[in-house]
Amino acid sequence: MSSTAFRETLDRALAAHRAGRLEDALAAYRAAQSLRPDDPEAVSLTGLALAQSGRTAEGLPLLERAAELAPADPGVRFNLGEGWVYAGAPDRALEVFRQVLELKPGFVAAWSRIGDLEAQRGDDAGAAHAWSEALEVAPAAVHPTARLAELALRYGDSDKAISLLEAGLSQHPTHDRLLGVLCEVLAARREWGRLGTTARAWADARPELPDPWKQLSRAAFELGRTADAVEGYSNYLMRGRHDATDLAAYASLCLHALDFEAAEAALVAAEELDAQHPEVLARRALLHMYRGRFDAAADAATRSLERQPDNIAVYTVLSRLRQGRLDDAQVERLRAIAARTDAPFDYRIPAAFAVAHAADARAIADAPAADERMDERMEDVAAAFAAYTHAHDLALARDAAEGRRYDREGQARRTRRLQELFPGVLAPGAHTEVSLPPPPVPRRPVFIVGMPRSGTTLVEAVLGAHPRVHACGERGAMPRILGTHLALADEGRAPDAARLAQWAAAYLAEPAAPEGRDVLTDKQPLNFSAGGLIAQLFPDAVILHLRRDPLETLLSIWRQEFAKSWAFTHRLEDLGHYYGEYARLMAHWERAFPGRIVTLRYEDIASDLGAAAPRLLEACGLGWDPQVLDYASLERPIATFSTVDARGPVSVRRGRAARYIALLGPLVDALRAAGVDPATGEPGA
Repeated sequence: MSSTAFRETLDRALAAHRAGRLEDALAAYRAAQSLRPDDPEAVSLTGLALAQSGRTAEGLPLLERAAELAPADPGVRFNLGEGWVYAGAPDRALEVFRQVLELKPGFVAAWSRIGDLEAQRGDDAGAAHAWSEALEVAPAAVHPTARLAELALRYGDSDKAISLLEAGLSQHPTHDRLLGVLCEVLAARREWGRLGTTARAWADARPELPDPWKQLSRAAFELGRTADAVEGYSNYLMRGRHDATDLAAYASLCLHALDFEAAEAALVAAEELDAQHPEVLARRALLHMYRGRFDAAADAATRSLERQPDNIAVYTVLSRLRQGRLDDAQVERLRAIAARTDAPFDYRIPAAFAVAHAADARAIADAPAADERMDERMEDVAAAFAAYTHAHDLALARDAAEGRRYDREGQARRTRRLQELFPGVLAPGAHTEVSLPPPPVPRRPVFIVGMPRSGTTLVEAVLGAHPRVHACGERGAMPRILGTHLALADEGRAPDAARLAQWAAAYLAEPAAPEGRDVLTDKQPLNFSAGGLIAQLFPDAVILHLRRDPLETLLSIWRQEFAKSWAFTHRLEDLGHYYGEYARLMAHWERAFPGRIVTLRYEDIASDLGAAAPRLLEACGLGWDPQVLDYASLERPIATFSTVDARGPVSVRRGRAARYIALLGPLVDALRAAGVDPATGEPGA
């Protein structure tokens, strides 16, 4: 046959080879060989395809023969080196690739392969040299760029990694490998905003790929946008194969977004793949705890730790279930994890908090039987305080790395801005009246506001037991609406009646409520900032303001690991300042909207729920129903720090601040500096 027929047959084989259809490629290569048995290219490529198919015993003799037929052909010799790679003989492969470079010093693929093999042997310096040589020849080569960037990141030189990747992307702006490595570098640098922008552009360019969506979800979660994180991860799952680990991660995101049904569905699917997977068991433990199934939660947590002893999320669940009382071996393991300077902050911080909770549980145990033990008890309190301080120091270091801090001046400006925007009855007619179209099902919101740890969970649990109430937990809708309102104000604009009606309708549309439940509760503590907007949007809304002993409240906040956005929780001085802004704003709402704010004391409710419950229902326009006193028996998810306490007998939880009072001087001073009475929480003039 003609040379044309041979070339066409070989090209057909190469096309199949590049497409990964090795059997089709082999058939065509053999056809080409039948035309020219001693053609070095055909023999070499046949041997390479055999080696890549796992048939190295057949492929290597052909690769050796091709090298004998064309000893000066660098491509043929390169294929021989590849054959030794597939045969698991890296030393032989390195020898051959160096021979290739003797024939052709600028052979980029040979330099790249040498770099890979040196890295495989643990010679990072040799690997870096080889990949750098490849880039000297071809500055935009993708593989050595990505490998050098990964190596730079591993050695802590993220600036070099970014520089390499930016150079590569300038020539290959949508290359998946380079974008994937860039996302990992940005995550390591904790540049969540840039990660989100990069992942968004990648997803727009390659929407069919799963990885951009996973990175987009990651960025959204770290930025506190849980709904976007869930949506992004859902897109990731829909675009590729997924395993139990992926489904457990999705369940975790759904739990953060308070979508318990979606979390349950994800866990059921994960359990069908691997019911004993440690991450699946960990998420199952958390969901059980939220639903009040404490024995089942403890069992799942124990089984998870048997399979993954350093799973920090599981220790957090156990710490809550046992109210800090972990055994000595668990505390020592957690202490070692918290001390690991090579571990990410988000791994160390919860471990440090669990250690602190264990120390606190010891410190607040029943009073000593003999006075001579009092000094020992004070030592326990000091040790617990030091443990919490260490946990917050780690959180502050993480915040510094991510460019986040509590801005006291910014918080004070925000308070003043809200007072100006919503003066209420102090400036009649200042606001646009909102006329809402009647919803398909009448719904009335009840906002339960106040500082975190002030009793909002208890109040919502009681109200949620009423047959007309749909308890929605800590919704994020109102803070988002307020944020949009403030953004408009910064532009010198105000929402018109149509925009206000749209916001109100959107808020009431979600979440769906069971039939007959026409009252929705929202216990998002940050809603205290939105008092004026709530009064404007919902003329019939009830705003319940919970106030608790300020020292107990703030110490309780300081003892918890809040989300990253709660930057004020890490210093006692910042807590006192933030409380002052909260108290000042709530006092303004009470003056500006008289009769709209119902202020309740947690201590009054918890000390006599039987007397407080009827008054609470009356304030919400609800008739009496004795079921509210049995709220703890209802299987309603409670996804807050109080999930365990809220299932137990109601009691006034106080006394911890008295144990710690000798150490709370900075907090007391900060409250007084903010014009707040440390005993009552009342703001000054």
